[in-house]
Amino acid sequence: MTGQNALRGVIFGALLSLSAGSVAQQIVTTSDVIQQPGYQTSWQNMVKGQARLPGWARKGVGTSTPAQSLSWKGQNYLVGNLCKPHDCANNFLIVAFKEDKSQVWGVRVEVANKPEAIDHPKQYAKYQWLGKPDEDMKALLKKQFESNPDWK
Repeated sequence: MTGQNALRGVIFGALLSLSAGSVAQQIVTTSDVIQQPGYQTSWQNMVKGQARLPGWARKGVGTSTPAQSLSWKGQNYLVGNLCKPHDCANNFLIVAFKEDKSQVWGVRVEVANKPEAIDHPKQYAKYQWLGKPDEDMKALLKKQFESNPDWK
C-alpha cells in the first residue's frame, strides 16, 4: 500500500510540475508582447521620431510586468508597463495597445533622482507622451500609475 501511495505521490507531483510549467509559459510580459509581429510594427511607428527616448524604451526591452486586457470607454486594450532595468522607480513606461494591434500609445515617466522624490514622486515627474494620445487615452495611461497609493 505504501508503494502505491508513493507512486501516486510521484505522479501527482509530476502533474503539478507540468501544470506549473504551463502556467509559467502562458505569462506574457509587456516586453514580450512588443517583440511579437503586429505589436512590433505599431511600436516602431509610435517611437519613430521621438526625441530624448532612451534605448530601452525605444527598443521596448526592459523589466516588465505581464500585459493585461482592459476595457476602457467601450474599447479593448492590452495594457502593460516596462521600466529601465535597475531603475524602475525613476524611469518607467506605461503602454496601451489597441485590440487589433494597429496602434499603441504610451507615456514615459521620468522621476527626478532626488531624496524628496521618494515620498512625492508625482511632484518630480516629467511625462513624455508617445503615439499622440487624446485626452481619454492620456487618462487611461495615467490611471495605471496614479491609482498607486505611493504616487503622491
